[in-house]
Amino acid sequence: MTQATLAAPTDTETKPDDLRAQVSALSRSLDEPDWLLAFRLASLEQALALEWWTGQEESWRRTPRERLPRRATVGSLGRATNGAAVNVPSHVFAPREHSGMVHQIGGRVAASDLTDQAAADGVIIMPLSAAAQEHSDLVQQWLGAVGQPQDRYEAFGRALWTQGVFVYAPRGAAVSDSLFYLITQDVAEGDHWHYTLVVAERESELSLIEAGDADHRQAELADTPLIHASVELIAEDGAHLRFASVQRWHRQTAAISTTRGRVGRDASIRVTTAAFGADLDKQRIDMDLSQSGGYADIRGLFVGDGKQHIEHVTRQYHNGIGAESDLLIRGVLTDESQAVQFGLIQITPEGQKTNAHQTMRNLLLDDGAGADPIPMLEIEADDVKCSHAAAVGPVDPDQLFYLQSRGIPLKVAERLVVRGFLSEIADGVPDAHMREVIDELVEIQLEPAKASV
Repeated sequence: MTQATLAAPTDTETKPDDLRAQVSALSRSLDEPDWLLAFRLASLEQALALEWWTGQEESWRRTPRERLPRRATVGSLGRATNGAAVNVPSHVFAPREHSGMVHQIGGRVAASDLTDQAAADGVIIMPLSAAAQEHSDLVQQWLGAVGQPQDRYEAFGRALWTQGVFVYAPRGAAVSDSLFYLITQDVAEGDHWHYTLVVAERESELSLIEAGDADHRQAELADTPLIHASVELIAEDGAHLRFASVQRWHRQTAAISTTRGRVGRDASIRVTTAAFGADLDKQRIDMDLSQSGGYADIRGLFVGDGKQHIEHVTRQYHNGIGAESDLLIRGVLTDESQAVQFGLIQITPEGQKTNAHQTMRNLLLDDGAGADPIPMLEIEADDVKCSHAAAVGPVDPDQLFYLQSRGIPLKVAERLVVRGFLSEIADGVPDAHMREVIDELVEIQLEPAKASV
């Protein structure tokens, strides 16, 4: 697939005092409480005290520096309002059924609703700034509770976000249909930062699907927009939380997401991600299993074409007794696209009876495509079960031969194998319609003629 030559992203350093003033103005424009402004400013100071990545760090040295802007700018100050009415564009991810939904465009609310049953159960889904006003104690209790930011992007993300969502299930609540957070990237607005906070109280159950799409997908942009997503997932004791993220950003976008999960005693967090857009997509996923009996499941799906770079950096941290975790990443690469998976299972001396696994598999459909899966184990306990596996290669010729021997043309046979290869990941998405959407996006990504859809 041919791809337009992208301009190198610019690195522009805004002066610290200007950033402080912009963050304060942003918080005032959103009518946020004083404590949230203080949280933003404290995060900003953390960011300013850190350095940009140099490429020497283990988790960054495979990231192409020339394609990822290192800058911090506040986007869409004047337009990021909590209640302004906007025209809702046609959204590929619009759900058929849901318990609640928030759709935002550049900080503006395009749609927001919650079913009567979910509201009666005490469930909350609403824009993060609005939730900080209406449910101040709850948001203040949980915002940033997963731990301190580990790099400059993450710290800036906590300070600069112009839109976000707060999702909450009280103790014992079980949300029947998935909740949705839809984001439309306004490509004319430049850089974009959003913040997702999801809390499942004790013995509750909820599923959130976060879906990002771009307007004006064929527009040629003068610079590379940066999209950063901060995601915090908290499952208290006995709770079960499912989170799925699907993105189809503009192809010139550089996207970074940081997902942190904290798993309580006998609780579970299941994360599924699917990446289709963006020139560069780097996902950092960190699961903290410090309580006994917790379970974390991480699944990643991607289809790369052109010269896309798709990267997963993951950590399964075990400090609780008898906790389990599983990582499964599967990707398909065409043209000259490249993928990296750097996964770490880290088990402390306290993490006895841990059961942890990671598997990374990449299908290469063209000679110019490449993948670099790197599973790592760091084990300090002596009563554990751990395994890791990594594979890179073409479609199995025996599978193709079997299908062709039954009259199926080569290209069709290849597509069938690819869809079967990815189906185990897509099945982790907790919504039938969204699984259909992912299946269609796989087909679009594999067929260049459909790329304008």
